[in-house]
Amino acid sequence: MAGHTLELKQINIKNDDFNEEEDQPLSPYGTIFRNPLIDSYILIITGLNKPVHVPSMKTALQSTLSKHKRFSSIVMKDKNGDPKWMAKEFNIDNHIIVAELNTHYREAVDFVEKYTATLATAPPLEPSVPLWQIHVLNYRSAEAEASLVFRIHHCIGDCVSLMSLFLDSTRKNSDPESMPTIPRVQKGKKISTWSLTQIFQAIWTLMLSLWFNALSLLHAVATYLWMKDSKMFRGPRDVLSHRRRLAHVTVDLEDIAIVKKAINGTVNDVVTGMLSAGLVQYFDRLCSKDGAKWKSPRVRALVPVNIRSSPGLHKMEEMMKNGEDSRWGNAFGMWILPIAVKHQNQFLEYCRVAKAYSHQKKASFEAQFTYSFVDFLLSSLGWQAPADLTLRMLSNTTLVFSNVLGPVEQVQFMGNPVSHIVTTVSGLPQGLVVHFQSYAGKAKLVAMAAEDVFPEADQLCMDCAHALSQMKQEALLIN
Repeated sequence: MAGHTLELKQINIKNDDFNEEEDQPLSPYGTIFRNPLIDSYILIITGLNKPVHVPSMKTALQSTLSKHKRFSSIVMKDKNGDPKWMAKEFNIDNHIIVAELNTHYREAVDFVEKYTATLATAPPLEPSVPLWQIHVLNYRSAEAEASLVFRIHHCIGDCVSLMSLFLDSTRKNSDPESMPTIPRVQKGKKISTWSLTQIFQAIWTLMLSLWFNALSLLHAVATYLWMKDSKMFRGPRDVLSHRRRLAHVTVDLEDIAIVKKAINGTVNDVVTGMLSAGLVQYFDRLCSKDGAKWKSPRVRALVPVNIRSSPGLHKMEEMMKNGEDSRWGNAFGMWILPIAVKHQNQFLEYCRVAKAYSHQKKASFEAQFTYSFVDFLLSSLGWQAPADLTLRMLSNTTLVFSNVLGPVEQVQFMGNPVSHIVTTVSGLPQGLVVHFQSYAGKAKLVAMAAEDVFPEADQLCMDCAHALSQMKQEALLIN
């Protein structure tokens, strides 16, 4: 039992970490995700190196998550009809689902992914209890001895919030008594003294920002009113009811760093370039089977952008104070990012094109504007208008793409070493959702796809990984 006693110390949430009143309103995007039009869940597969001791896990989670108000609350409407969080006691047995899978089902190499994909189209969780579940798959898979599948309603928090909570719930694998390192994203340095050249650069940057903001606004209005992505890649109207397939591939962050250095860009530039090149190879293969040719299609991604003033993951005591730097919840805006699905002479060119697009977005305030605009619509018109706006944006674009930071070193979850992490999202009216989830020097490129829109999601992941390999070879000739 000594091992189980250690496990109970692995999650440490204190009541005084929370600095909020009862019956808190939902965040703008939290309200949108909790409505009849968009009912979205975050799904996280956590691979473990040992079987799960379910009774110990239940005891630990019952005593700790009951102190986290989002995991021990339900969404209710107040007298004005506005959705708010209301405290609700929960029975852990209603939230821990121990899967019983027959031998034939487990013979599939990707049975964990198949199980998770079924949750993507599963019925909504009962609203009278807190909106989260943990599915325990105590069976050996290709990468782990056991797996946990977290199904958490998106209104509870975004991936930054949930990954920060997960990180706070773990310990270093190399030192089980120590907290893991908190990954941070470096911010630009502030200029203390200005030269004449820097003043002119600042003025030029401001002019570019105004221009790119105007373009982003026009682009968003056009997308809402009439501009749609190419039909062959966009999900149909009833895509939410279509069967899903979950696939992923592992890549090395060192390879990403080599390419990043060669283009003088960011991780997001490299990953977006990987996706562009992967889609080109994918559609080449798909069309060659039918003997057809394809022209450069319009493909755009909705990209959630963290608008917290302090980027990266955070300690839970920081997030629960709900300050602007690191507040809990759905604190993100949206970019409408073009994905250049067009043949290039070099694989690195895909990254350079992606870098150019992202540079325009960074120079604008598109993410902050979309968050503020959704908040304005909610406060003035209620949930229907911003939900309809978000739904049309999703329906008129091809995919959602998100980069999720994870632990930078190997960690343990309740005393059980974590082998890998796979993150995705369900409930969005699109044929493809792509996530890039980092963990301990590696990363998973994850694709959740509607089977009839992207029938070979596993091949798409492999195409993206092959593109990265080619980019690395070209980058080594430059670096």
